[in-house]
Amino acid sequence: MSRSQPSPGRKRAANKTAPSHGGRARAKVSPRRLTTAACVEAVAACDLSDFFRFWAGERRSAMPSDEADLRRQVLEWIEDDDVLQARIAGMGKRLQAILDVHLAAPRNEVVTAELASNRQLAYLSEYDLQASLAVLERHALLAAVKSAEMIRHGVPGHRVPHDLAVRILRLRRANRRGIFDRTTLKGHLDRVYSDPARSTRIGAGRLREMYKMYSEESAAVARIERLPDGLRQLVEKAVMQFGGVLPRSLFERMETDLPHWNGRRWGMLLEESLVGTVGRLDLARYGLQHTDETLLVFNEVTLAWLRRVAAPGDPDAPHDEASLGVDLVSNLSRFIGYILDHNVRFTVHGEIFKTTERRILQELIPNPGRELERSEVLNFIFRFARREGLIESTGERTFALTAASREWEPQALDEKLGTLLTYAVEEAQLGGEYFHQARLRRIYLRLLKRSEPGTWYDLMYLPFLARNTYLASLDDLAVEDHFAEGDTVAARGAMDDLQRLAWNLVHWVRKRLYLLGVVDLGYDRRGHPVAVRLTRAGARLLGGATPSVSETPPLGNLVVTPDYEVVLFPTGDDAELVHDLDRFCSREKRGYLIHFRILEKGVGRALSEGMSLRRLIAVLESHSRTPVPQNVLYSIRDWACRAGLIVLDRKGVARCENTEVLGRFRRDPGVRPYIRRVVDERTVQLKSGATPRRQRALLCDLGYIIELAE
Repeated sequence: MSRSQPSPGRKRAANKTAPSHGGRARAKVSPRRLTTAACVEAVAACDLSDFFRFWAGERRSAMPSDEADLRRQVLEWIEDDDVLQARIAGMGKRLQAILDVHLAAPRNEVVTAELASNRQLAYLSEYDLQASLAVLERHALLAAVKSAEMIRHGVPGHRVPHDLAVRILRLRRANRRGIFDRTTLKGHLDRVYSDPARSTRIGAGRLREMYKMYSEESAAVARIERLPDGLRQLVEKAVMQFGGVLPRSLFERMETDLPHWNGRRWGMLLEESLVGTVGRLDLARYGLQHTDETLLVFNEVTLAWLRRVAAPGDPDAPHDEASLGVDLVSNLSRFIGYILDHNVRFTVHGEIFKTTERRILQELIPNPGRELERSEVLNFIFRFARREGLIESTGERTFALTAASREWEPQALDEKLGTLLTYAVEEAQLGGEYFHQARLRRIYLRLLKRSEPGTWYDLMYLPFLARNTYLASLDDLAVEDHFAEGDTVAARGAMDDLQRLAWNLVHWVRKRLYLLGVVDLGYDRRGHPVAVRLTRAGARLLGGATPSVSETPPLGNLVVTPDYEVVLFPTGDDAELVHDLDRFCSREKRGYLIHFRILEKGVGRALSEGMSLRRLIAVLESHSRTPVPQNVLYSIRDWACRAGLIVLDRKGVARCENTEVLGRFRRDPGVRPYIRRVVDERTVQLKSGATPRRQRALLCDLGYIIELAE
């Protein structure tokens, strides 16, 4: 039998009048001095054993022999919010229902006769009702009182001690409204000014005005600066090093001038200053390893301080910087080209053989920066190609290109980057709890979209803000429901603490957003990453505002030399041009100027991947400062002829200067059904049953390089 349920054998508990306890009547407590301590003192001596066991819960504490020590120990437990919540939650539904009725009543007091007519308690017999009230009295949760109101009616009643009722309602509001109230200034103001314990309420309009005033950046910073010495330095350190969330366990390991943790005093000062709060924060139900007393700086205040100190344009500019631009998209095109030209075999586990992998690596752009190895770039490209269906396995255990790969290459650069970014956001291979990280990444991208392109920000600035925003949204995102499901991966338990959430997000920024060219990274003198900036290509991709770029000089920004070298003079927004050049050139040097070289192999690869000869030449002519040398144009056309370029006009006439290729074209069993007649050794007339675009698609599927005539 549960200790919290009344024993039927205890006859005195069923009496309508006040039952006796060891020979003396239970004391009536005056409403004017009704406190939790008074209720504890009113518990009869014969009930102290049951009283102690109830509040001890699962503790195996020895019951003090001295009555005063026992009452003092129980009072300490009752004043502990965690113990109070746990013991009330552990009571039976009957006892909880009676307590709820009292908490909802004016002054938390109910006449005993009214309980029987209450709809929530209608199923209880008079005996059960009286016995339950006796149990709640023995637990010091209710007190038998006679207020002036009750004396006029001549009936007794019960009341919840005022300080205890306020605490229970406050804890229930915190649980009902979630972590938002504890982590944000808006939630804190809403909670404080909607507290029923307050004598006056504030309207919603006035509350909005207060929030707007207190969340303003200068006002928030000023409130931090007015904090007492010691606490002010601690808050500043908590914001800069931990993003405004400082657990007690971290405080005890950090260097500080404060002698010890003083959560009660700090919490009072921070709440009075509308800077933050201190309290026990349990996030285990959200799948996070955090159950500790924590100093929390409100999100709005953290943002204001970071804006003032960490961004934008930190005066400590990075010593070195790294940028990848569109290298990933170019490397993906080279990977597709290698699959097209070679039989790439795979192991029984579906992976590329190491020897083949080394040959593919030689085709990639050689400098992936200090954040990634070239093999990591290839692994990412390979997984992306498999996921998006750009390559498929054949019965001979080799990889072949799919129709999706032929549709991939003609896409605009921003479309390709958008698809790669979507894949990177959903990628689960970078560590950390995937459920948390996928949502954190989306929040980070929303914040990054609002940043100023080309401006350096502290590396931890946006990850801390994204982490704090995510914490405030845990209930809105139904995170607790996900981790409550026993059949999910989350059933393994909490994995990440709050600091690890931010660091895993930084790891993703360094390994993925940098790889995609969405951000550049800045390093200090020791080579540690310390800063990040949004690139112009990243700003376009995210849909944010892009800074004005000086117009391209009338003479263009390319110089093409007779020895097939192409020199690019950067203008600040050359991503599309670099991507086009990478498709048919090799990258030779990169500094302030980028050096390319036009190769026959590159021209053939670009044509095979769907880039037209007309566009290839237009890229050079439209951006070159001087006329493109004639020998370069002649060689490009000649290389296209050798690659087997077939030009198809609107009348269905296919012409190829390479007679060997056209001969193979005429003899191909897949092509012959489409041939009407052979005009000469370089020309074939196709049947008119389909449009030229449809004919081109059919012939490309058979492995031929087809270009539509103007």
